[in-house]
Amino acid sequence: MDPKIAESIGLLRHQIISPVLMETTAAQMAYFRQMAERDFDVPGRGARRFSASVMKAWLRKYRRNGFSGIVPRTRSDAGKFRKVGNELRGKIRELRKQHLDRSCVKFYEVCHKEGALGEPAICIETLRRILKAENLYNTREIKARKKFERGSFGELWTVDFMHGPLVLDGPDGKKRKKAILLAIIDDHSRMIVGYRFGFMENTRILEQVFKEAIVGYGLPDRLYCDNGPSFSSQYLSRVCAHLSVGLIHSKPYDSPSRGKIERFFRTVRESFLTDHEKNTSLDLQALNDAFGSWVREKYHHGHHHGIEARPIDRYQISIRSFPRKRVSDEALDEYFLVTVDRTVNKDCTISLNGIYYEVPARYIGRRVEVKFSQDSPGEVYLYDEGVRVSRIQPVDTFYNGSQQQYQPSPRISDVALHAFSAGVDR
Repeated sequence: MDPKIAESIGLLRHQIISPVLMETTAAQMAYFRQMAERDFDVPGRGARRFSASVMKAWLRKYRRNGFSGIVPRTRSDAGKFRKVGNELRGKIRELRKQHLDRSCVKFYEVCHKEGALGEPAICIETLRRILKAENLYNTREIKARKKFERGSFGELWTVDFMHGPLVLDGPDGKKRKKAILLAIIDDHSRMIVGYRFGFMENTRILEQVFKEAIVGYGLPDRLYCDNGPSFSSQYLSRVCAHLSVGLIHSKPYDSPSRGKIERFFRTVRESFLTDHEKNTSLDLQALNDAFGSWVREKYHHGHHHGIEARPIDRYQISIRSFPRKRVSDEALDEYFLVTVDRTVNKDCTISLNGIYYEVPARYIGRRVEVKFSQDSPGEVYLYDEGVRVSRIQPVDTFYNGSQQQYQPSPRISDVALHAFSAGVDR
């Protein structure tokens, strides 16, 4: 045990027994029973309760040995592993050298497969202590980081999610759900070019925020993000490829490399959420409206210590010398469509998100390309070799039934059919 922590625990014990050092045994026990109902903040251990007999033992040791008698002693076997022999420890050491890139959880699975956990098997916490003792726990190479900044607006945008407060949700407006912020920051100016609170980390909110950022500020050169499912999706890769935007992913577990967006999230928590997270009547729309006003009026026009200027000023200065590339609304909508492949059924239909759509009969049995907007799921388009054919509609079974033309079977002769009809008339 750390000597300073041990001394602090000894001082706490002395503080507890001091009031009854000179009292009678009966008075001491009455006091200790009263103290046994209280929680004490023990240094290095948190909240604890002590029985009356334990406190009486402290008093006895204090009278016999003084203060040193109530200071916790370091165990004689500290740092040793009673259930792990030298042979097993050596096997773990050799396995670790072969799997330095594995996390402790993954390495525990390796040891389990190799039979290197002993019998009975040691727990993962014991394995962690062994690796720390062998100086093999944190094997990632620590590299020096240098502060960097892009030279102009739009060279690099960083995007990430932040979990926010609970807000009202549902048709009755009584349920509360966690709001999640998606934000995009420009590396040079620190402008927040895109932002929105939602309830999920998915490509739908990513499409909304990224598209609005492009419409408002033009195309960036590169988009920097982590390896989350939304950012690693084929959808985002396809969008960036069509827009000629470089898509860069940070290394796993390397959040400091996205320090600017992380620092912005800290500002959001300290300067914005402190005024809104306790508002129990706040819904998602009200939260987005309040956040938009805060970004435009306070953040963009406030002094930023990282650049020693206002973000809005840096942005305006930069775009005078380095105007951003724009893309038409039609092309932008086209690039942000979700692309899927479907095989056309014999009844001229395809299934998409649980809905059947009609396609021309000439595509029966063929694999076709279908695109749709996440913002407007009902707008579905059929493509043939990369060229848009038409917009397709959901199947209308009642309309198709009214247009159906019934023909008599060719096996029935005209005479028989005439007799049948005459019989019906009669």
